[in-house]
Amino acid sequence: MKLKVKEINFETGNIKDVVLNIKDAQELGQKAGERIVVKNPQSKSLEDKYWVAILQIDYSNSLVRPGEIGIFLDILKEKNNLIDNMIVSVKPADPPDSFKYIQRKIRGAKLTTEEINSIISDTVSGSLSRIDLAAFITAVSINGMDNEEMTALTYAEARSGELFDFGPEVYDKHSTGGVPGNKVTLIIVPIVAAAGLTIPKSSTRAITSPSGTADSMEVLAPIAFDAEKLKSIVSKEKACIIWGGALNTSPADNILIEIERPLHMDPVGLMIPSILTKKISLGVKKLVLDIPVGEGTKFPTPDNGKQFAYLFKEIAKNVGIETECALTLAHQPIGHAIGPGLEAKEALTLLMDYSAGPNSLIEKSTDLAGILLEMGGKAQKGKGQSLAKEILRSGKAYEKMKRIIEVQGGNPELKPKDIKIGPHSKDFFAIKAGHITGVNNAIINSIAKSTGCPHSKNSGVEIFKKQGARIKEGDLIFRIHSDSQNKLKKAEKIYNSTGGPIILGGMMIERI
Repeated sequence: MKLKVKEINFETGNIKDVVLNIKDAQELGQKAGERIVVKNPQSKSLEDKYWVAILQIDYSNSLVRPGEIGIFLDILKEKNNLIDNMIVSVKPADPPDSFKYIQRKIRGAKLTTEEINSIISDTVSGSLSRIDLAAFITAVSINGMDNEEMTALTYAEARSGELFDFGPEVYDKHSTGGVPGNKVTLIIVPIVAAAGLTIPKSSTRAITSPSGTADSMEVLAPIAFDAEKLKSIVSKEKACIIWGGALNTSPADNILIEIERPLHMDPVGLMIPSILTKKISLGVKKLVLDIPVGEGTKFPTPDNGKQFAYLFKEIAKNVGIETECALTLAHQPIGHAIGPGLEAKEALTLLMDYSAGPNSLIEKSTDLAGILLEMGGKAQKGKGQSLAKEILRSGKAYEKMKRIIEVQGGNPELKPKDIKIGPHSKDFFAIKAGHITGVNNAIINSIAKSTGCPHSKNSGVEIFKKQGARIKEGDLIFRIHSDSQNKLKKAEKIYNSTGGPIILGGMMIERI
């Protein structure tokens, strides 16, 4: 079938999608999500002359008419000699071999290294549709992956993108997540770098939390850099805190994550390769993995966390990364601030003044940094946290952070008071005396996100009293910030309808 190219003036993120009118699709006998071969007779390159596309269908006749093939900007940019109104040929295409391997995984089979490599290669090329990949993710969720499969998947995902080499000894810290206010990376990286170790930290933006490390760091300095700029930054300061999304590292993993999100799936068989492939991409050789344990995290009990830790260490060893895991408490936020600007402000305050605390941020940051210092030979086993605290207390970590901020294009003289917080705020006070028996992380996340986090950098919440604190009636316990009056009201409504995240204890167990 010969069709005329019609440019569709937006990008899809999937460079293999094309659109046919329903009449042409029916004539071809193809359904949405199936594959067609597109032939461009004017191309001299074999790769551009024949290519496989994923079919989308216009049922409304509003996007493409019969006799047209709608091609998005992604493809037009990639295929240099493909232009509007050009005539191309299309015909049905057979599924790639990787589709058959996904079907094998659905049936519970173990995949070979070659089969996994094929799936990842076709993921990046766009030969597998989002439906195909959703099936793969679901199959792994149900049937799992053994150690050999996870090792092969880690290597395959790493090879799908750019690999960096920052020297023989490169360190990193990663968290499996689940704790609001977990801005410890902003403290750990300058401590470790101030001790002379190389730590190129690539972080994510928030997915389900009010702020990711990249969101908070962006308040202090730019975080998006290309490969050459990243190499320059690390060569100067032996450290960085950047957003990994701007780099071409492990694009296959990025594609899978985008499909996992709406599925609400994060199976261990994909989670471990996802973490490790990013470390391989940045040349990491030694890693500390923070595993928050408790309600609302991926690991509700210490036993769950231990099982994951032992498995993770084994796969990490297979791919050449020495790893130590730390099971950490996740019963309440780290520090008192939740939200990009508030978290950046709290971290910067601690870096400038050790006595400013908060204690939970000091303890967790120096615990994890101490493990890296011991792994790097900077401290004897059991003495790492003491050295980390001394580097933090002395101001060396702050001076290193200033240099990191400057080399990334930020203002090294930025002070906590310079970080603007939303103009609209609401305070909440204790309605009775007593002590705090618990803090509900889920309610905190819900309130913080309703203020506009993480997109609004100056929105979020502050917690003034945490578990174990004794309070009097009328004490300030919680504050909401937002850059929008409407969003503030929405957050206030959540607080009032839930009774708030701060749980007050007394002699009465329950009112019925």
